[in-house]
Amino acid sequence: MDLRLLIVELFEKLSLIATAGLLGVLVPPLRNRLLGVGRPRDIAVVVIFGLLFSLWGSTMGFQWLGHFLNLRAIGIMIAGILGGPRAGALTGLLGGGFYVMRVVPEEFPWAVVASVLDGWLAGRMSVRREQMFVGWRVLGAAALVQLAGLMVTGAGMAFSGANPIEALPSLAAQLGGVAVGVALFVNVALVVISRQEQAVALVEAQAAANALSLTALRSRLEPHFLFNTLNTLRATIRRDPEQARTLVSDLADLYRYLLHHPHDASLMNEVEHACAYLAIERARLGDERLAVQTSIDDSVRDIRVPALLLQPIVENAVKHGIAPKQGLGKITIRASDLGERLRIEVEDEADGPHRGSPTQGSGLALQTLRKRLDQQYDGRAHLQLSSLERGTLVTVELPKDADISGEQV
Repeated sequence: MDLRLLIVELFEKLSLIATAGLLGVLVPPLRNRLLGVGRPRDIAVVVIFGLLFSLWGSTMGFQWLGHFLNLRAIGIMIAGILGGPRAGALTGLLGGGFYVMRVVPEEFPWAVVASVLDGWLAGRMSVRREQMFVGWRVLGAAALVQLAGLMVTGAGMAFSGANPIEALPSLAAQLGGVAVGVALFVNVALVVISRQEQAVALVEAQAAANALSLTALRSRLEPHFLFNTLNTLRATIRRDPEQARTLVSDLADLYRYLLHHPHDASLMNEVEHACAYLAIERARLGDERLAVQTSIDDSVRDIRVPALLLQPIVENAVKHGIAPKQGLGKITIRASDLGERLRIEVEDEADGPHRGSPTQGSGLALQTLRKRLDQQYDGRAHLQLSSLERGTLVTVELPKDADISGEQV
């Protein structure tokens, strides 16, 4: 065979080996053994996989310079690396037996001995010298293992009357092909696993960021807010017992919502939660300072939205739009159906001049909410802040078909 054709032939086989590396990642027992966490029963799968690989290498070989050049040792050595010396030796015995019975009978028995040695030695080295099979060092380790097996093959050829020196280029090509094939399989598999683990780590980091932002939002409703509410309640009990009872009910509804809706809620539940919060703020500021109005389309009441979606918006409206003004303020919550999308609007407006210096706020709460929506809806959600003549309008648009019920917090 022409040397150029030989290179093309080997390159084609190595491409199939890289594909096998990808397949190895998809088979859980093989993946477990690659990660070093496999169970004993996984070894049976390793042996079967290595044996099938060895049978492929045997049947896809060809004669060159007096030697049947084949890559059966790749599967045998992979079985040894993943399963240990016993698995490698068993795979070598079965793979070598097939080779001498169905492919090249005249190489019996040394081909079987060489195959067993390949599997056992690869397994032994992977157990005792694990660092030799990390990264591209596996290339040198596989070459050493194959060299030992080819020495047995050369001795067998000399014993049978053939000249191993004439077959030396073929034996060298086989050694290089096997070493590269084993290194390619191991590294392709490990690179794919590494990429998958990085992707999982990124998703977990994003989920952790969502959890932290939501936890921070919840914490704002706990100590400071509860302290202010209790002070308001204490001042209201003597002046207006009926309003105090309503205030207690609103506070209970507020915290019940936090407990019962850790991930998402219907839009109507979210609006009711926002109204309970605003009722407490109205009791703190005074009835003459804050009015609340809602307008929710019937068709969108049951759509699932992220829990505490409206909380930072209405809190911002009170803090920066209503509280600084001296006159009556009004907060309006609207929700409408846009076909495939849901639009939610929170508008605040207040009469009268600012009490003291005007405050604009840092917008941190809305920035955090915007990032949270981007993560939950993969960039398909929009939050816009617009200045009006007497207040501010916050518009949120969400896709109605998104599934956010599995958010991790």
